[in-house]
Amino acid sequence: MNRLPALFLIPALMLAAGCANYRLGSTLPPDVRTVYMPTCLNQTDEPLLELDVTQAILSQIQMDGSLRLAPEDTADTWLQVTLIQFWLDPVAYVSGDSATANQYRMSIRASFVLRRRSNGSVVAESPGLTGWFDFDFTGDMTSSKAVALRPAAEDLGRRIVNAIVQTWP
Repeated sequence: MNRLPALFLIPALMLAAGCANYRLGSTLPPDVRTVYMPTCLNQTDEPLLELDVTQAILSQIQMDGSLRLAPEDTADTWLQVTLIQFWLDPVAYVSGDSATANQYRMSIRASFVLRRRSNGSVVAESPGLTGWFDFDFTGDMTSSKAVALRPAAEDLGRRIVNAIVQTWP
């Protein structure tokens, strides 16, 4: 009979120990509360891609709420995002015709560095995150790409902001 409480106590202690270092919300350092973000640097061949991605990241920062946007001269940190690759991959083909794609995946790859404005130290960084969106090819490729660009940029923005606010100290 004495073993029964121990059988319940040991798993309960193990479960509690596993959650001991878990935190809800942001894991950013306490001195990092505001961010300035200039327009993304576009190193791809896709014109004006930086405008959609910059807007998507700024929107994600505001939605997340862990950081507030601030002017460059008052922000705690400075976020530099570089768009390094843009590509389309066929993901589905017309039935019976393996040479004609009818669905594509738009992918945007970017790197980022979040630095403290005060001393330039790195708070968070990633050499490459990829946002993507699958879209149906309808009409012409230019129109189809235009429809897919915003959701792909939003996915990349969400991934970048998540990587920043969930960074482990």
